[in-house]
Amino acid sequence: MSNRIARYIGLPVVSAGILGAAALGLAGIANAEVTTTQNGPSVSIVATPDTYASPAPSAMPGWWYHHGIGHAYLINP
Repeated sequence: MSNRIARYIGLPVVSAGILGAAALGLAGIANAEVTTTQNGPSVSIVATPDTYASPAPSAMPGWWYHHGIGHAYLINP
């Protein structure tokens, strides 16, 4: 009986540890700042990036510049 209880308690703890480690690892890869906040009984991990990419110099805003016959080369191999 104690093995069954240990399995039901241990599996969620191990799963939470694996997910937390993955979140911190991905935040490290993304060069993000990791802050942990305590909101009542739950803990939330917030990762915010420090580096933002600049927009492409030839990017044009709006639907008009991203659709139409000018982009037909994308569907022809």
